[in-house]
Order: sequence, then C-alpha cells, then structure tokens
Amino acid sequence: MTRVSEGSAGAAIKYSINKTKRKLEKLQLQGATLKSMSSPSDDPVSNVEAMQLTSIKKDNSQYMRNADFALMQLNVTEKSLENLTELLSKAKEIAIAQSSDIYNPEVRKNVANEVVQLRNMALSIANKRIGQRYIFGGFKTLESPFDKNGNYRGDEGHITLEVSKDFFVQTNLNGAEVFFADSKFDSNQDHPLNEFPEMNSSPQNIENVKDRENEEVSPELAKARELASVNNDKGFEKRENIFSLLETLANALENGDSKVIQTLLERFDSATSRLITMRTRVGSIVSSVENSKNTIESDNIDNAARRSKIVDADIAELFTDLTKQQEVLKTTYKSTQGLLNQKLLDFLR
Repeated sequence: MTRVSEGSAGAAIKYSINKTKRKLEKLQLQGATLKSMSSPSDDPVSNVEAMQLTSIKKDNSQYMRNADFALMQLNVTEKSLENLTELLSKAKEIAIAQSSDIYNPEVRKNVANEVVQLRNMALSIANKRIGQRYIFGGFKTLESPFDKNGNYRGDEGHITLEVSKDFFVQTNLNGAEVFFADSKFDSNQDHPLNEFPEMNSSPQNIENVKDRENEEVSPELAKARELASVNNDKGFEKRENIFSLLETLANALENGDSKVIQTLLERFDSATSRLITMRTRVGSIVSSVENSKNTIESDNIDNAARRSKIVDADIAELFTDLTKQQEVLKTTYKSTQGLLNQKLLDFLR
C-alpha cells in the first residue's frame, strides 16, 4: 500500500507531465496545420471574426462573377449600339448622296438594294444574343425580340445584378428603347385622325360616323371631306423607329422621291443621337462595374491580411515555443525521476 504523501507527490508529478504534454500537443498540431486556432474554443472572439471574413470573401466571389457577367453583357450591348450607329451613318450617307435629282432611277434602285441589306443587318443586330440569351428582349431573353417585319415582341424589362454589397446595376437595354423613339412596339402607326373619325373622310371612317350617329352623309359632304382629308401615304403608316427609317429610305429610292429622302436626314440624325446617348449610358454603367470590381479586389486583399493575422500561426514564434516546450518536458522528466518508483529500502539508506 502506497503512503499518502508518496501518492500525492505522484499525482502532482503526473498532472505536471500531462499539462506539459497537452501544451506540446497543441503546439505540434499548430505546426502541422500552421493555424493558430485548432478549435473555436481556443479564441471565440477571433474565431467569430474569422468566420465573418470568410463569409465576406464568399460574397465577394459571387459579386465578382456577377460583375464579370454584367461587363460581358454591357460590352456586347455597347458593341451592338456601335454597329447600329455606323449602320445609320452609312444610311444617312446614302440619303445625302441620293437626295438630289442628278441620279437616274436605275442607279437609285441599285442603291435601294443596299439599304435593304442595311435593314436586314439592323434586324440581325436587334436579335443579337449571347449564348441562348437575346440581349434586347428585356426579360424575355429566350425568344427573338423582333420578327422579320421589325415588330417588337419583347418587353420593357431591365435586368439588374448586384455587383457589390447593395449596389445593383442595369445590365441590358430593351429593344423598345433602342429601336423605337416612342413606347409603341410595332412598326405600324395609326392615322392621327382615327381618334376623330368625323374629321377623317376615308370611306371606313365615314361608315363609322354613320353607325355611331345614325345619320346620313350626303355625297357632296363626303366629297368635300375627301378633298380636305389627309392621304394615307403621308408618312403615318410607320412609327419613328430605325426599321421604318430604313424601309422608308429604300421605298423612296425605289420611287425616286427626292423630297422624302431629304426629310429623312433629320430623322436619321435624331436616331443616331439617341443611340449615342444610350452608348454613353452603357459606358457609365461599365465604368461603375469596373470601379466596383476594383473596390472588391482591394477589400479582398485587406480582408485576407486581417484573416491571416487572426488565423495563421506565427511560424517563428510557433517553433520557438515548440522547442521550449520540448525542453520543459525533458526537464520535468529529469526532475521527477528521483521521486518515482522509490522503494522502502531507498528511504532506509
């Protein structure tokens, strides 16, 4: 049976050795992982901050992906607007060259074919897509926004992406605002007197007046209205849009109508000015997205440095402490060697 005093000494020695071993084990684990914390309980406050920085890093990674996609979409949109602007400039050059009567009808018909090709190119730009997504369809990105007649089948939606914390940017322009000067989505424009049928002398509107007012219209009155009416070929069939401009120019060249060609020059200037304004708008968004990316990259560097300071172990300090703790353990073994495993004869000597 072991004496009480010897048992207490043995327990104290055992506790001291185990404590030293635990410290050494912790340092060895830090040396293997090069991390200052092996579990959250080592430093709860620092561990919470480290997890927050990790979460911010993941969010920033998604923001960067959003920004890259936004830049791709905006760059393609800007390039399409540039091509469309050049196309209108080419059409205006043709209109200026053909606005006088010095060219014969045969030449103008050949030039009209070139304008038709420009119109087809404009339709191709209008249905531009990235992968399977049409860029000018608004929210309707999976179906072509324009039909062969130039009628818009998309919507007025603007797609936005979050490129940094609580900062959303518009990544597209819908076809209505690019190709149309008003909010109507088709190329056909109603006659301006349709809202006032009693002022329009077309046979259909005269019939509408008869039915609505239940009164007879004399032939003399109908003839007078016919003389005072506005013909349907005075430019009210087409809305103010890029497709109608090119179609009107092609038709005017086919018919050799110099006056119509001259009236188109100002409308080409207006359409070109609208496209330039949109290119400026897209350029400002691109600049904002690039600035956002630069800010995120800078934040990632700062956050990585802060997290490294919290989580990563100091290599020099770690191996110094490891060597020191190994020496402490050796010293503990040597100092307790004489107190362990002693027999009764050792005390009687």
